[in-house]
Formats: sequence, C-alpha cells, structure tokens
Amino acid sequence: MAATTSNSQSSLHSILQTHAFDQTREVDLGPLVKVIESILQNAAAASVSKGAYEGLSDMIGSLENFDGMRQVLDDIRSISCEMSCNLSDVEATTMELLKRLRNYSWNAKVVLAVAAFASSIGELLMLVNHRTTDPIAKSVDLLKGHSFKLDINVLKQLLKAMMDVVNVNFAFLVPTLSKIPKEAPSMKDAMEYFPTATYKILSVIVQIASILSKREQIIDSTIKSLAYEVSCVNYVLQKKLERCKIDAEQGEKYHKHDETEYQRDEDVSELIPKIGFWELFGKIKQHMKIQVPEKLRKKHVLFLISDLDISFEEIKVLDRLYQKNNQRYEILWLPIADLTTPYEKTKFSELKQLMKWGAVEPSKIGPAFIEYIKKEWHFIKNPIAVSLNEEGEVTCRNALPMLWTWGNLAFPFTDEKEHHFWNKIDEKNGWKLELLLDEQIDLDIPPRMRSVTFVCLFGGENISWIQAFTEKVKNATAGVSFKLVYVGKNKREGLPSHLLSPDIHVIDSEFQWQFWTRLESILYAKIQQDKTNQTDRVLREALKLLGYAGSGEPWAMFSVGSAAMVTTNGEMALNIMSNYKDWKNDTTGPLFLEALRNYYMYKMQDTHGCINVHLPVLGEFPGIVSCPKCSKEMEMYYTYRCCAE
Repeated sequence: MAATTSNSQSSLHSILQTHAFDQTREVDLGPLVKVIESILQNAAAASVSKGAYEGLSDMIGSLENFDGMRQVLDDIRSISCEMSCNLSDVEATTMELLKRLRNYSWNAKVVLAVAAFASSIGELLMLVNHRTTDPIAKSVDLLKGHSFKLDINVLKQLLKAMMDVVNVNFAFLVPTLSKIPKEAPSMKDAMEYFPTATYKILSVIVQIASILSKREQIIDSTIKSLAYEVSCVNYVLQKKLERCKIDAEQGEKYHKHDETEYQRDEDVSELIPKIGFWELFGKIKQHMKIQVPEKLRKKHVLFLISDLDISFEEIKVLDRLYQKNNQRYEILWLPIADLTTPYEKTKFSELKQLMKWGAVEPSKIGPAFIEYIKKEWHFIKNPIAVSLNEEGEVTCRNALPMLWTWGNLAFPFTDEKEHHFWNKIDEKNGWKLELLLDEQIDLDIPPRMRSVTFVCLFGGENISWIQAFTEKVKNATAGVSFKLVYVGKNKREGLPSHLLSPDIHVIDSEFQWQFWTRLESILYAKIQQDKTNQTDRVLREALKLLGYAGSGEPWAMFSVGSAAMVTTNGEMALNIMSNYKDWKNDTTGPLFLEALRNYYMYKMQDTHGCINVHLPVLGEFPGIVSCPKCSKEMEMYYTYRCCAE
C-alpha cells in the first residue's frame, strides 16, 4: 500500500453522510465514458494510430452541449484540483471527494473520479512521452519534478482495472436496469455495496495521485497492489451486475428467483444450530431436504470451511472449477469467525461477495459445530472442503487437495477415485510437467513444438542468481528450442516481471498460487498413501522442490515433452548450465534433456545436502516422511506463523 494510506478507514455511516439521497443529479455519462476510454486505452501506448481518434474529435467538441455535462466537467476539474492539492491525508481527501460529488449516484461518483484520474495520468504520460523530444515538455517536466519510471505491464494492469470499474459502474446506470425495482433483492443487494465500493475506488485513486505527485521512485509492487484492490471491487460489482441483468431479462419473474436465492443463507443459517453435529453423518441431508432450497437438494455438497484469511486467489481458482462442474456438486461456505469486531463483519461481507455459492452467517454457527469440525474434521486454520454425497455420507474430510491436483475429474472425491488417478501415474517416470501445469497455465508454446521444446521452470528471489542462470541457459540452448518460465518464490511471493528479462514467461499470481498449492497437494496425497521416496520419484521430487522453496534458495526444473523432469537446487542448476560443453554434444529435444540428466546424476555423486520442508496442515497430519536425499526419517516440528516471512 502507499505510504500515505490512513491507519483508519471511514465507517459506512460516515460514508453515507456524504451522500445527498434526495438530490441525485441525473446525467447521461455515455460520452464521458468514451473520453475516459480513449485516455486509458492509449495512455500506455508508445504510439497511437489515427484510427483511435476517428469520431472522437467531433464528440469531444460537442461534449459540453450534452444536457448537464458542463456541470459534470466542472465537478471533474474541482476534484482534480482537490486531489492535486491535498494529498497528505488519503482518508480526509477521499471523504472530501465524496462530499464534492454528493449530488451524484454512487456509480456516477466512480465514473467522475476515474475521469479526474484519467486527466491526471494522461497529462503526466504526455509529458513523460515527449520530454526527450519536446523542449517545452522537458521544461515543464523539470519544474514538476516527475521521476516517472513504471513497468509498462504494471501500468497497463492499472489502467485496465480502472477502465473495467468504469464500465461496470456505468452498466448499472443504463436504462435496462431501471426495470428492476430498488426493493428487488438483486438490486437491493447491489445498492448496499455501492457506498463501500465507491469509497474504496476513490481511496485508491487518491493514493495513486499521491504516489505520482512525489519525486521518489515509484514502486511497481505498490501500484500493482492498488490495481489488485480495484480488480477485487470490480469482481464483486460484476457478479452483482450479472444477477441484476438476469432479473432485468426475466422481468416480473425476478421476485420468485431472487427470493429463492436470498432465502438460501437464512434457511441454512437456521439449520446450523438445530442439528446435533455429532449426528451429522446421514442426517444433515434430510434436514436440508426440508429447509434448504432445491439447489442443494439431492446434490453432492462440499462444506467449504475456513476463517476469514482465505485468499482471493483460492476463491478465484475454486470458482473456476465450480463454474465448470456441470452442477454435479454444490458448495456451502461455513466461515469460522468472530463478528464482534467491525473489521470481521466487513471482511466477511467482502469475501461473501466473491463467492457464487451459498454462505452461512458466522454468528449462526454455534460452538458445538465448531468443536465438532475441529475434533472430527481436523480443521485448524487452512481451508478444508468436507465432501458429502447425496445420502449425507462423508466421502472425504478434505477434498481440496484432490480438486487442486485433478480438478473436477476428482468428483465424487473418494479415496478410491484418488487412488485410481495415482495408479495411472508411473511412480518412477511420472514427474512430468503436465502433472504440475494444467491447461489453464499457457506457456505460449506452439502445439507442434511442445514435444521438442526445452522448458526450464525456476524460482526464488535472488536476482543475481536469476540473471546469471538465465544467461547460462541461453548459452547452453543455442540451436535448441527453449522456454524460460518463472513461478515465483512461493504461492504468495515472487519478483515483479519488470526485474526479469522480457523473454522470461512469468506466471500470473493466480496461477502461481495454483502451481504451489498443487505441488503441496501432490505431496500431501503421496504421504497419506504411505508412499516412500525410495520407490516413488514423484514424492521425492516434490519434497525436494518444496524444500528448496521453503529454505528461500533458488531452484530449477528441466523438461522436454512428456519426459520425466530433472529437479535441482540453484547452485547445481547453475553448475550444469555453466559446464554445458561437458555434456551437450550437439543434442536437441529429448536427447538434450537426457544428456543433462546424465550429467546431473554424475555430479550428484559428489554432493549432499539435506532439506527442510514446510507443508501446511491440510486437515489431518500427513504422516512419516523420509529425506529425499539421505533417506533418513525426517523429524517433524510444529511451526506457528502469522505471515509468510
């Protein structure tokens, strides 16, 4: 977050006090949205084609002639001035912007605020882009003291997030949604979120304005974090918009549709305290058939149990699987939280908005249930998903590892199903790239080249090692089709893309989380099945990779097509690539990997170093593990930590 962020956030009550509920100004903002789009879409471009401005010139010339637009433009200039003059206190400035926009709807406030942001960022980028060729721009830039150096991909991410949030807010203002009464559940739900969403977007805009106004070097991770905040708000608004659009299309049917959806939380919430959870097996489904809507009847259900620290990436990956499960199973979120604090209430509401499945109010989950899931389902902190079939029988006390590894193919989430998958994986040669990367993670390799392309996955945060290693890889792969892929340090951390060479493929944060979580799930499954790393290479290699990452040291994996991968730490990887002349011998494709593997095995005879593995508690403790290098039984310690570092 920006250094100027206030330590406290305004309460919903104080936000609502800035709004004039009875004096909302109605203006068609369509022309203004086109102007914003023109600025944000072209701001990061090195050059802009003439076609980008076709029709825009005439529209801009007549913009003030649109009914009410002159006042809108005056208000945009007013808040632009406020942002540029009062940036020492983000909280106070944000509240002042809300007051100046008091006569606009919550959605219109966002459009106007982003218009002011577009004006500022557009002016700044014009100066930056012309300061090397235009003396006036150079002089003005000098007087303003800009030190604008921002990774172009981070800038594009920010501008796209801003444009997306403009579009979704403008969509709520179009006449088609006016068919929905404000008391309709879908619209009422959306309207309840508008003040919070508007406050968050305006706060981010003020923080960015504060950052851009300073002489200090801009930190890409800070801008990326703010763009991420905007994307989260946009994600929630988009889901609410989809529900409103369904109601708009169905017209009078909205009432029956939405009441069914909205009764879901209330009905299930009433169900929770009434059931004796020690009698849950075989009985909960009968209670559901009576009190829960048709959507959960006669369905396989996953009880998603977590605290309020469940990550956005985890929800997003699970949502993608949920959307593609062909209605074979439903999900019900049972959050374990204390809602006596305002923070917990807000966090619960925000997370609930991200989920398309049902959720139970934490206050409705009694102590008996919490005690039950901790004792019988081994819930501690990390999310688990308890799987119940149509008869109410528990098929798996935590289906998440299966979901992360096999996706929806894991349904109906039984031990037999998982054993079936693992029996198809060769224990000696199953350590393949396809096991860790699914079709969602595109490495941008043409299909005809996938069987012969040398793929190198690597991770860590040692930039000097990365630079040395990637340079050696390029030398060693002369005449060989290759791909360098960076997957971060772990599922939370990694280097920003601008610090890496442009020819390195950097996996997005969502898929980075998925990669590391799948790796943990594979290891968890193998240990539970009592596999040993003496005979199971998948277990051995997964242990090594998690050990390297857990210790913070760099690592690399080498792969070609469907051949088994070679996994090594950073020191050995650099050694192999530095001495490529000793083993390459003009080989390509699979033969290149085989030559590398033989050299690796030869060098490993002279080295030894044991590892430490940090494995999250995914319900039950997995069991005994042997060191993948010396084969001794590894000691197990409890580690308590509140954050990654």
